[in-house]
Amino acid sequence: MKIAIHQNEKMFKHSSQIVDDCIKQCVKRNIKYKIVNCYDTNILETLREFDAVIWTIQNYVKADMLEARSILNSAQKIGLRVFPDFNTSWHFDDKIAEMYLLQAINAPIPKSWVFYFKDECIEWLKNEAKYPIVAKLRCGSGANNVKLLKNFKEAKKYTDIMFTKGFSPAPSAIYKAYSKAQSSKNLKVIINRIKKIPDFLNTLSNAKKLSRESDYCYFQEFIENNGYDIKIVVINDKLIPLCRNIRKGDWRASGGGDCYTDISMVTEQIRKSAFDTFDKCGFQCIGFDYVVDKNTNEGKIIEMCYGFDFQALSDVGGYFDRHGNWHKDSTLSIVNEIFETLVK
Repeated sequence: MKIAIHQNEKMFKHSSQIVDDCIKQCVKRNIKYKIVNCYDTNILETLREFDAVIWTIQNYVKADMLEARSILNSAQKIGLRVFPDFNTSWHFDDKIAEMYLLQAINAPIPKSWVFYFKDECIEWLKNEAKYPIVAKLRCGSGANNVKLLKNFKEAKKYTDIMFTKGFSPAPSAIYKAYSKAQSSKNLKVIINRIKKIPDFLNTLSNAKKLSRESDYCYFQEFIENNGYDIKIVVINDKLIPLCRNIRKGDWRASGGGDCYTDISMVTEQIRKSAFDTFDKCGFQCIGFDYVVDKNTNEGKIIEMCYGFDFQALSDVGGYFDRHGNWHKDSTLSIVNEIFETLVK
């Protein structure tokens, strides 16, 4: 077997942790590999030499969002195994696409509404909406581009902007810095975040090239929680949970980085719905953001994405199987599980 690992050195001067981990897996498994730039004009001819290709799509890189999935899907057509494959990636960084998919399979999600015409949106906001409601841009991660609208006045103002100039999907440097500071609990966390500043600045520079989001409104019902949400990753027959505290003075947990493991919070309903959704959608790997309704104790999926902090999940130190049994595993590696999917 021979694997192609995508790395665009013109865009990123240093290889990512995921690329480094993929190389380690290839060496460990005695698999031939090569770093390739999938933006080369003759890439499909190049890929014919390989059996598989791995490309961790970057949501704030315009070229990735425009072409990565087209190239990967074409690679599948010429017989390669790819990660992420079509089922795993077609809805990547598109919350509205996620909503339609999750609605189609009756997954447990908050009530959601999408409007493509301003007059219909205003009419609903005025006569039917129950406040507060959550407004989201179609793209973005780490709690960026998510707003809590408390009343009609705020919702009307948001809608006016969305149906005129719109909003930039680029993450806010000020918000990011504030949220990270709010959730920094110890010196080790602070040092790790300082090391990531150059990566964030590079991401911010790329994100500013993205087009503004406009001419639609996407709303979710507000689910009151108990001060945390749970990142649930399902890959193969393993379910890996990571609890995340909400930042002080905020209502969002995603992107804060204040993570811990408490398997007692992962109810049977959450485990079953996560595996069911994974199976029905045919994913290779997926990370669900679950919020637990304070009033009903039901876990609901508010977003999903195959891309997440692989290292944070590896540090959980264990996983649930499909029967609800917890297995301690200090060597757990998401990249290892991805390779198991590719080489089986």
